[in-house]
Amino acid sequence: MICKQCQSEFEHLSGEEDAYKKFQCPPPSECSDCRKRRRMSFRNERRLYHNKSHKSGRLIITLYPPDTPFKIIDQDEWWDDSFDATEYGRDYDFSRPFFEQFRDLQRDVPRWSRIFMNCENSDFTNNCANTRNSYLAFSCHDSEDLYYCVRSNRSNNCIDCHTISACEYCSSCIDCDKCHNVHFSQSAENSHDSYYLFDCNACSDCIMCVGLRQAKYRILNKQYTKEEYEKYKKDFLKRLWTDGKNIEAMFEDLKKQIKHRNVQIINSDNCSGNFIVNSKNVTNGFNISDSQDCINVFHSDRLKNCYDNHYNDKSELCLECDTCYEAYNSKFSTYFVSGKNVQYCDQCFFIENCFGSIGLKKKKNMILNQEYSETDYKIMLNKIRSHMQETGEYGKPFPATLSAFAYNETVAHESYPMTKEEAQAQGYFWHEDAEEAQHFGNKYEIPNTAEETDESICEKILTCEVSEKNYKLIPQEYKFYRKFKLPLPRKCPDQRYKALLGLRTKEQLRSTKCDDCGSSIKTAYKKDEPFKIICEKCYLKTVY
Repeated sequence: MICKQCQSEFEHLSGEEDAYKKFQCPPPSECSDCRKRRRMSFRNERRLYHNKSHKSGRLIITLYPPDTPFKIIDQDEWWDDSFDATEYGRDYDFSRPFFEQFRDLQRDVPRWSRIFMNCENSDFTNNCANTRNSYLAFSCHDSEDLYYCVRSNRSNNCIDCHTISACEYCSSCIDCDKCHNVHFSQSAENSHDSYYLFDCNACSDCIMCVGLRQAKYRILNKQYTKEEYEKYKKDFLKRLWTDGKNIEAMFEDLKKQIKHRNVQIINSDNCSGNFIVNSKNVTNGFNISDSQDCINVFHSDRLKNCYDNHYNDKSELCLECDTCYEAYNSKFSTYFVSGKNVQYCDQCFFIENCFGSIGLKKKKNMILNQEYSETDYKIMLNKIRSHMQETGEYGKPFPATLSAFAYNETVAHESYPMTKEEAQAQGYFWHEDAEEAQHFGNKYEIPNTAEETDESICEKILTCEVSEKNYKLIPQEYKFYRKFKLPLPRKCPDQRYKALLGLRTKEQLRSTKCDDCGSSIKTAYKKDEPFKIICEKCYLKTVY
């Protein structure tokens, strides 16, 4: 087939057509990569703005810039009994396409400013639950004292971390689990008191180490005595201030010297993708745990019989859904929690038997925010299905034009960057940031030693060495770096985030050969990356 979006040739994955038949929908006409990008364009994860509430007029923190065409209210106003989205209900118009009617409803129904549940002292966050005392933390839950972290769960006192779980006092880490006082590390597990680890498990007191298991007092993978290690560590922490770039380059070279596992699929059966744990029969899954019988699923947990899903947890029988929780038998919907038999809905909580609705809470048998009897709802759904088949909309997901966010505000832009012209040509919106106020004072130079700094640096305006944008350190951040004798960051938070993302492999597989045994394998590493890629069997021989 030819993808109608990118015009590339593609084939449906095994079981994909049957999955769409299960939902009485035609098979997709876009390749899985274009479908993924479209879904991601509906999710703004990290961009926050100040805006005014449409209801109260007070200044609030939102996912939407002041020039947004949507009405925005704070979450406490959204949950208040005085807000009822059914007042915007309307009859279905069979003389107009459905997506056109949905767009009109989007413009009328106030949207929540950002998503947070049971959060305390964490105003500058989004997609967080049960999180305390955190700042610029996104998609985190059951955590506290997180700063500039993304998808960091059950973790405390961490800075600049991405996709970590059960970690404490970690910084600049990605894909780490159960670590304590670990910094500048990737794919480390059950480790503590270490710096620059890659693919290490159960290690402690290690510096610049790769591919180790149950190691202690190692430097560049070589064994040292405790006394030798402590002496080196003292000098190493000083060098981090003055020679950090060379240390980082040395670590990247060290990573090239070991053989890399083609994909990380752990305790799983009949699965393809990367970073899959405790799952069964998952095809083309990435960052998936405790799931089964799914195809094209990403960044999700506890899924069953789900297809083309993103950021969906604890759900079953879902098609083309994103940013959901506890969904059942639902399709073509975004941002909803605890929904059953949901179609084409957006920003709803605790709903059942709902179609084409926005902003509902605790409702059932709704169409375009208007309530029907159970019998009339079923009759109307059949009529709407016939109408959408005539307009060519039936069984198709929301088009890009119905995203509430500009393309460059979303996670899609992180994985599939485009220019403004390219994005607009494909139907996406684009946001132009207001010009940043320039700091015209003397440029402050961060000192080269910890002894030369004190908390007054939090009052200074710093300049990012990469983007030249201004940024500041917050007191919690300064205290963390001082406690662990770490260098103060010379990059702004956005550039630190980009650096972490740059360490991850793409969410795409390619065919290759194992560099040890020559067997055919799939890997997420790109062809031009300077790593030796080996299969799971050869990898286990290497590390154990």
